[in-house]
Amino acid sequence: MKQKTAVIGSGVAGIASAVRLAAKGYDVTVFEQAARAGGKVSERRHGGFRFDTGPSLFTMPALVDELFTLSGKDPADYFSYRPLDSSCKYFWEDGTVINAWLDRDAFADEVEEKTGVTADRVIRFLEKSRRMYDITADVFLFNSLHRLSNFRKPGHRRSMLRVHELDVFTTMHRKNKKWFNDPRIVQLFDRYATYNGSNPYKTPATLNIIPHLEHNTGVFFPERGMYHIVDALAKLAMDMGVRFRFNSRVERIIVDGKRAKGIIVEGERLDFDLVVSDVDVVTLYRNLLPD
Repeated sequence: MKQKTAVIGSGVAGIASAVRLAAKGYDVTVFEQAARAGGKVSERRHGGFRFDTGPSLFTMPALVDELFTLSGKDPADYFSYRPLDSSCKYFWEDGTVINAWLDRDAFADEVEEKTGVTADRVIRFLEKSRRMYDITADVFLFNSLHRLSNFRKPGHRRSMLRVHELDVFTTMHRKNKKWFNDPRIVQLFDRYATYNGSNPYKTPATLNIIPHLEHNTGVFFPERGMYHIVDALAKLAMDMGVRFRFNSRVERIIVDGKRAKGIIVEGERLDFDLVVSDVDVVTLYRNLLPD
């Protein structure tokens, strides 16, 4: 029998989880408290125009393409995207403007021209960012920390031998201040902490892996806007048999011992074999798992 699975939240991660489970043969229902899918990825329409709200940069598109290919679908049948020449522009009150070219050398040369921070210094910083990503990706991005078996994998062992390179005992701001002698460039690279809601003055300098995703691997944009990623993934999920229940706020996860047994949706108990949460972790524990 197919295992009945509830996915709470229809953000990109929730839909991706639903697609992966459906591809493995699970019977999946996604519960979303809003009237449409997307979570933090949303859009507004006004006067014949469409505006993306939320994320504005698309990195690592291969991870989205993978959801289609593992489902036996062609990504091009659902959506298309293109690489950008520049991710953004940085403005300062003193009139300095730096274009974040995706050509690494062009970006480094512009930083040197506008601030005096040498291009070589910028390139070496981005190479350090690449190395830290290579060390951490297998451990933190592509494997789960809650499975002890993953700690015995070769990638994890290699990462542990290089943990001294990850700058875990200093903050992002302190490290960036050592790298660059110009406060504008320190500020430029400090802002990457905000990608996941962190504070550069408190978060470990390990998060300096984030610039790698933008400056070394490239930035892309869907032809029909960022929300089209959600539209395409939701269509894929439905094509795979996933059901969506919108305007359905999950109030509680039912736990028996150490296993989730179901959810309560607007006062109704629904039993499931598996529960997956795409809810912000603080909200999850405070509201859905208060005990």
